[in-house]
Amino acid sequence: MKISNKVTEQLGKIIAGDIGSAPYLSGPKLVTFYNECGFDDVYENGFPSRWVYSKEKIVESNGTPRLKLILEEFVDPRRFGGDEKTLGKVVEEINQLIKYDGFALIKKANIYKIADTQGNFIEPETISTIGHEFVSEQIEKCQQKISTDDFNGAITNARTLCEAVLIHIIETIENVEIKNDGNITNLWTRAKKALKIDIKKDEIPDFVFQILSGLDTTINGLAGLSNNAGDRHANKFKTKRHHAKLAVNSVMTLCDFLIDVLNQKQK
Repeated sequence: MKISNKVTEQLGKIIAGDIGSAPYLSGPKLVTFYNECGFDDVYENGFPSRWVYSKEKIVESNGTPRLKLILEEFVDPRRFGGDEKTLGKVVEEINQLIKYDGFALIKKANIYKIADTQGNFIEPETISTIGHEFVSEQIEKCQQKISTDDFNGAITNARTLCEAVLIHIIETIENVEIKNDGNITNLWTRAKKALKIDIKKDEIPDFVFQILSGLDTTINGLAGLSNNAGDRHANKFKTKRHHAKLAVNSVMTLCDFLIDVLNQKQK
């Protein structure tokens, strides 16, 4: 789901409760909400202004399925305690912003779902949309951020890409729908089992085992680097260009390998 950058700030403020009819969300509650949508943030010293943080999450999610999830989760009636009047106002305020990009929140049964302006509901990414081309497109976005010295953003985007590929693998093989809880190491463990690459040292030659073991290291390193240097947290150290390039290139290699394994299993 892709919307104009002209409305990202307003959407961020609506979700934070700074404008519009939605209830005010404190910093910790705002972080909890976005974490429920797949982020892994911590409310701590150095945390930005609430609306700035909220806008950053919208901008980061723009052009991905996560934006759809954020908007649908935000207008879940259970968040409003049965206050249909307030909920209706919030839905209308959001629709006024996203209608120019061809989207609308439309009630389906008892919940609101994102649809196009013709009333067709937007479905999640299909199997054909997540492959080598998808990875290349997302890596290019990461590289663009590096070229503009947005190293934190590049690292965060790389992690988001990795999470999307892991979720796709799990859902494809296990035929289930899962919600990203922001724990990339758990996703990796589950995806390895689904692909049957969670093998023991005595089952393969040492040199192959060493390479596959390096994938574990890549995931653990990415989790730590994005948590400490990505824009989801206050920086613990100054992220530099070579850190961002290492993260992006490692994720590209990992995702290409995983997609190859998945495609081989589907033949």
